[in-house]
Amino acid sequence: MRKFVTVASFDSPIEAHLAKGRLENEGVPVFIAHENHVWANWVFSQALGGVKVQVLEKNVEAARKVLRKHLKGEYELDLSSEFNDIKNNCCPKCGSVKFKSRIPVLSLVLAFVTLGLFAVIYPPSK
Repeated sequence: MRKFVTVASFDSPIEAHLAKGRLENEGVPVFIAHENHVWANWVFSQALGGVKVQVLEKNVEAARKVLRKHLKGEYELDLSSEFNDIKNNCCPKCGSVKFKSRIPVLSLVLAFVTLGLFAVIYPPSK
């Protein structure tokens, strides 16, 4: 019978899947536990001990070594060789680094209209 051992625990399923992807890329088979419970109700994350990344007993040491490097950010160097200047975001059209994100005006208008219609359909009770 195969026995799984928890090598890491995360508050978010997304963080657990990032770790899973790194481990699988390094050749370590991985199982994620409690992911669906946390997606369904994130409050359960702490009660369940987080979203657990589990590996077979024979792969525990290799997994811990990879996760240690992953959590320290040592694999970012691999990205910089593939993507030049990953730290500097720039406009894909003009190359400018002076920009800021904003919410489109149309999205704001639609949000207010939707909330207004909701208030008309379901008026607050007195």
